[in-house]
Amino acid sequence: MHASLLEIKGGYNGLKHLVRKSVRKGDYSSAMNYIGHCTTIASQFNWIYSDNELEDILDVISGSVIDQSIAEEFQSDNDKWVFYDDYCTSYVLALQWMTALSKTGKSILYINSELSFDNCKDFNILQEVGRMPNVTVVVIQDGTLFERTNVLYQSIIRFNASKVILHKAMNSLIQLPLCVLPKEIEVYNINLGDQFFWLGTKHIDYNIEFRPFGASVSLQRRGFKKEQLLMIPFYPANENRPFEGFPTCFEGKLVIFSGGDYYKTWDEKGTYWRLVKGILDKHKDVCFLYAIKNNPISADLVDKFVKENHFEGRLIRINRRQDINQVFAHCDIYMGTCPISGSLMSQLAAINGKPILQFYPPGTPDDETEQALCINERFQISFTSESAFFQEADRLIEDSEYRKIQGKKIQAAMMQPNQFDRLVKDSLLTNISQLELEFRPVDYKMLDKRWIALEKIGFTNVSPYLYSLLGKAQCLKSSPLLFIKKNISRLFK
Repeated sequence: MHASLLEIKGGYNGLKHLVRKSVRKGDYSSAMNYIGHCTTIASQFNWIYSDNELEDILDVISGSVIDQSIAEEFQSDNDKWVFYDDYCTSYVLALQWMTALSKTGKSILYINSELSFDNCKDFNILQEVGRMPNVTVVVIQDGTLFERTNVLYQSIIRFNASKVILHKAMNSLIQLPLCVLPKEIEVYNINLGDQFFWLGTKHIDYNIEFRPFGASVSLQRRGFKKEQLLMIPFYPANENRPFEGFPTCFEGKLVIFSGGDYYKTWDEKGTYWRLVKGILDKHKDVCFLYAIKNNPISADLVDKFVKENHFEGRLIRINRRQDINQVFAHCDIYMGTCPISGSLMSQLAAINGKPILQFYPPGTPDDETEQALCINERFQISFTSESAFFQEADRLIEDSEYRKIQGKKIQAAMMQPNQFDRLVKDSLLTNISQLELEFRPVDYKMLDKRWIALEKIGFTNVSPYLYSLLGKAQCLKSSPLLFIKKNISRLFK
């Protein structure tokens, strides 16, 4: 049985109770563990986007576990900046940012906290970063959580940094050091997951946004002021790896490529998959390649769609590939997911000069295709009318010259690397957004329904996860309906 949002909120508050209980006992390790679970739950369902109480608790923990005596020697140096990275891959922005930062003329300390580089299946950027001028690399791998936390804090302090730029995950090693950094250090956060809950707002001076939706959420729900927001749209890193090829059944066919987390393709009407079916039913010589993370539930849902519609040999599911840029280079059309699209995937299509098919259901609060791509020129790419979408699909499939024209047009409109480099430098030196900030109303009720719907269809199942963390007594106290659902089969027996 799946949980309602009310039950999830109760479970979340129960976890916070365990956080407070652990802090009172001085068991900060358990407290951090429970905070991590709180972040996981909140970022799955996103009924909130920050939590001041957890931020205050992190202040208490950091004051107890971080040795701040070294701060007496700290002297902020305006020519020294730190870039902190949780990933050690080219994932999203690290390589682009480090390229831009190395061109500022400042001395840059790149700090990475990836525990196991052997597990990095994607492009590892340590070698690239190490070759950049004015860059020093520090890797924090060994030790317990609090030992690594202290090494991170000491690295920043000893460097005498004046700015720290964060490229962080939701549960990040930087959370505790942020609480006790000297006030002279300006902290900038790259808002990677602008649609998700995350911690750290209390100690971030400037939040770097890449689209109006994220800026709107930061202003409306995260407590940032307008003057704390910097608009810096990004461009994708281009990893030139050898092409691994397409399935042999795709030879001589027009290939439409799409991909992203399965949740980005789900709504109550099954819009995205209905559009895919409409294209493949009409155009028998078209094949469809769908890239998805290696998640068994997601894979089963895609495979079920293929089998039910007899698309074997025409719709092929692939996992994340290291030659992703070459996949874009060799496809004919990119189709964005909906109701949630991926700006990074759209940009990879754009830099390869590929036309984009994009649909958003009317009223979608976080549509982003034009926001991510139309930097140098404004024009329409996405559609909210299904008939108009299918007309565009027909034209792109049937007219190769039109495909080239649209691809080149999108390619020219997007953020260019030299533009990004200047934008980063000017934004950080002035602390003023160099691009106009655009805010829009956000339908948070629609977003709440979207996230909880994924629980209902079985894409996620938070009930056993929460129950195992809370235990019987705390679950009964914090979320009694969740407790009843979990034990109802036993009651019937």
